Amino acid sequence: MTAGIAFAVLYAVALVLAPRFPGIDKPGSAIVAHVNEHSGAMRAQALLLAFGSLALVALLGYARERLSGPAGYVFTVGAAALLAQVFIATWFAAGLALHPEQLGSATARTIIDIVTMSAPMLTITNLMMAVPILLAANAGQFPRWLGIVAAVFAVEQLIETITIIGPPGSFISPGGPMNTYLGAPLLILFFLALGAALSAEPQRDKRPATADAPDARDPATEPDSAEELKPVEETVE
Repeated sequence: MTAGIAFAVLYAVALVLAPRFPGIDKPGSAIVAHVNEHSGAMRAQALLLAFGSLALVALLGYARERLSGPAGYVFTVGAAALLAQVFIATWFAAGLALHPEQLGSATARTIIDIVTMSAPMLTITNLMMAVPILLAANAGQFPRWLGIVAAVFAVEQLIETITIIGPPGSFISPGGPMNTYLGAPLLILFFLALGAALSAEPQRDKRPATADAPDARDPATEPDSAEELKPVEETVE
């Protein structure tokens, strides 16, 4: 649960710390102005994402331990792809903030276009993680309520794949409002719920395993006194 809370807090703060980049319908000069205005916040955002990713790795490791078979492998691929995409997008975005005064419009527009497309493509990696959790919850490996959360998240991410080809300046444009204000918060909530489920499950598993086993010193099977042993001893003699 600690890893889930740490991830959720760090990623949520990072999400709101710096405004999203101007849309794909804006010129490169708008990107340059944005970077010059928010360069400090962009670098702080990268730091929060770095520490948040450490917490996420711990959370993903515990979740993977509960999965088995093909679903576990799919989850592993999705988790690795998620982290790789977050890191690469952060490299490019935070890199622009190192020398904002030297940034050219064409360079800024090209780099941010690459960063922007990472958000729509994250929908696929998110599906790789949400669906295995949903299947595991249906199989009883996770609480049923987590299965509901995973189902809602998976359906939303499936719909959000439309942002890969969304028109510029629209709600479903790549890196637009749907990715930033709907998909990103749901991702944070999904992993927070996963952390809560992982912390609750061990408590259920710690119930005494011998509760249903017959007691080795069951009074019903023990002789009441030494007198009951005498007939047996006499027979042996």
